[in-house]
Amino acid sequence: MSIDIKINKVKEILKNKKIALAFSAGADSTLLAYLAKEAGADVLAITYDNQIFPSEFLEFAKRRADELGIRHEIIEGNFLDVDDIVENSPKRCLVCRRIMYGAIKQKAHEEGYEIIIDGNNITDLTHDRPGILMKYAFEIESPFIDAELETYEIHKFIEDNNIEFSKSTTCLATRVKTNETVTIDKVHRIDHGEAFIKDITDCEVVKLRESNNVATIELDNIENILDSEKLKTIYDELKKAQYEKILLNIDFNDGDDELVSDSELEIGKSNLTLRKKLPFDINILETSKVLNEFNYES
Repeated sequence: MSIDIKINKVKEILKNKKIALAFSAGADSTLLAYLAKEAGADVLAITYDNQIFPSEFLEFAKRRADELGIRHEIIEGNFLDVDDIVENSPKRCLVCRRIMYGAIKQKAHEEGYEIIIDGNNITDLTHDRPGILMKYAFEIESPFIDAELETYEIHKFIEDNNIEFSKSTTCLATRVKTNETVTIDKVHRIDHGEAFIKDITDCEVVKLRESNNVATIELDNIENILDSEKLKTIYDELKKAQYEKILLNIDFNDGDDELVSDSELEIGKSNLTLRKKLPFDINILETSKVLNEFNYES
């Protein structure tokens, strides 16, 4: 199925609907907002500010919603008041999504919007993202999944149509290794470090991961940092932030790979079969146990 056919399917899903959109101004939610407007939908974009996103995140989301001509509401929260997130437990993503989707759903209903959508796509289903389970718990619809759109297709359409989006929409708590405490000081130094490295290297995507006071730099264009003066400047700045060691990851992966469809898929068959080595093992019994212990409510 071509990208254009999939995009048109998304438009058909959204056509003339009244929808609330979980909006981060990243690639997926920006394209959804763009297509919803084209499809004549009544769109309410809702952004949840958890206080641990990159500093430019919120202002960019406000500006982008205004440029797209859609109504925009912001929900204020503070994940540094949430024990499971501060403790950085394996349940962190489930807790995050429960709070975020719960707040977005409540806000949408208060504003008279019954249909809530997000930007999850087919590729997201193949990644180790436990928080995606909450999308189903809160009955959040995902038009990109319904249309079988993958990440690389979304990015290609955005690039071909010059649609601006933010590349800094991932929670900074994800930069801290699981089970290591997330603190306001860690969040601030990660945020500052990423902004500083972006400024020095002109890279659009920079992630500063930390574990046991060791910083690991990831960026989308490693050649931009391979200069002795730049490296020294970055090293000195991160040392000021009390990092004991600074490392450079030369194997950065943005997760934009195309999925491989089954070679034996029959032409015209409605169900798409995908083959991809998952970064995690599937254990249905253990998953059920965790969810039962978690005892979420929608």
